[in-house]
Amino acid sequence: MGSLSLETIYFYGLLVCAGIAILLFLFGDIFEFDGPLDPMLIVPWLAFVSLVGFLGERLTTLSSLFILLIGVALATILVFLLNFYVLVPLKNSESTLSTTEKSFEGRVATVVTPIPITGMGEIKISSVTGSTTRPASFYEEQTESIKNSSQVLIIEVRNHVCYVVPYKENFIS
Repeated sequence: MGSLSLETIYFYGLLVCAGIAILLFLFGDIFEFDGPLDPMLIVPWLAFVSLVGFLGERLTTLSSLFILLIGVALATILVFLLNFYVLVPLKNSESTLSTTEKSFEGRVATVVTPIPITGMGEIKISSVTGSTTRPASFYEEQTESIKNSSQVLIIEVRNHVCYVVPYKENFIS
């Protein structure tokens, strides 16, 4: 059996890192890595070292140790930039632009389907990111139903149903 060349070792390292990267992409959200050795940083670092090593061994006549040192330096710089400009902002960002149902409470909405005294209608809640419709019912007993295009104030959201009262611009009078 012959020994493996460094070029072949770097190539296999690159393939293994690509496979692990695909697995991390698919299943990375299942596992939370908060320690200093985050796989989301180690795998790209090893991939960059392997890539620079493979290309260095194949395309240059530099010594293997020098190629490895260049690979380590470049990988460290690239992974630092990846972490600082991509991963940290992604971890700190909101997971979605949509609003939570609790954030609907206290907002004014427009009636889309009339809300009967005992029963449910539908309201439209508008925001900067768009609008959404939700089923609505009265929060407290009312004497008359609310007609289409009227405004209501959302008091509470339970089980995906908005509980509303008729909206008055000035509640004091």
